[in-house]
Amino acid sequence: MFRGRFEHTIDSKGRLSIPARFREILKNQYDNRLVVTTYDGCLIAYPYPEWVTLEERIAGLPEFKKDTRAFLRFFYSSATDCPIDRLGRILIPQPLREYAGLEKEVVLVGAFKQFEIWSKKVWKAAESSVSGEEISSMLERLGI
Repeated sequence: MFRGRFEHTIDSKGRLSIPARFREILKNQYDNRLVVTTYDGCLIAYPYPEWVTLEERIAGLPEFKKDTRAFLRFFYSSATDCPIDRLGRILIPQPLREYAGLEKEVVLVGAFKQFEIWSKKVWKAAESSVSGEEISSMLERLGI
């Protein structure tokens, strides 16, 4: 599982080094491939097997419902295979970088079976906007 928060930089070509801890998880528990997509103001990086599992769940959605079509259009239009190079980096396409407002400084955040890639500025704002009381309330609503 992906845990922790790591600050990294994106180079001028859009390449991002994946934290060593995340690379180790990808190598040992998955097949070292990622699918990256946009969601909620950031990018979500799914190990390929987790992406396939998600696609299997999505396949059960009623395809002719307006909400399903809108979701599929949004979610899949930005989904990109991002192979990890021999130096442990991925190339994030320009449209994905623009969506998430990624500039030089980014934060990679472990999120259970996937990890998120945030603009450092956007992450700091999101992090400071949630109080401990709100987290407690969220956990209660989720039954945890």
